[in-house]
Amino acid sequence: MTRRRKNDPLGIEELLDTWIEMMSIASNMEQNIARKPTVARPKHEGTMSYEDRDKDIVFTIDMPGVAKKDIDINIEEHSITVKAENGGKRKYNYSRKFKPAVDPDTAKATFTNGVLDITVTKLESKPTGRKVAIK
Repeated sequence: MTRRRKNDPLGIEELLDTWIEMMSIASNMEQNIARKPTVARPKHEGTMSYEDRDKDIVFTIDMPGVAKKDIDINIEEHSITVKAENGGKRKYNYSRKFKPAVDPDTAKATFTNGVLDITVTKLESKPTGRKVAIK
C-alpha cells in the first residue's frame, strides 16, 4: 500500500500522476505502431460481373495486361475461381459463390481484348420433398 501525501488525503495527486504516466505510455505505443511499415497487398485491376440467365450463368471479367495462357479457371457446382498473373506486374484473383447449381463440364470461355467471358449451363433444379397422402 502506498503512502498518501500529507496535502493529498484522498490520493487524487497520486491518481493523477498514475494517469499521466499511463497516457505517456499509450502515446509511445501509438507512435511505435504508426512507424511500422505496412505490407502492400497485390492489387488486381478490373471487375467481375455475374449474370444469371434462364439456362446459364455468364461471368465477365476485365483482365487487361494478361495473356490467355496466364489465366487459370476453376469451376465447381456452386463456385468459380479465376486467377492470373503476368510476370508479377498484374495479379488477378476472383472468387464467387452462387446458388444455382451448374455443370462444370459445360463451361466455355473466351478471352478477347483483355475481357474474359465464361458461360456455364445451370443444372435442372429438381423439386425437393414429396407429397404425402394421409391414410
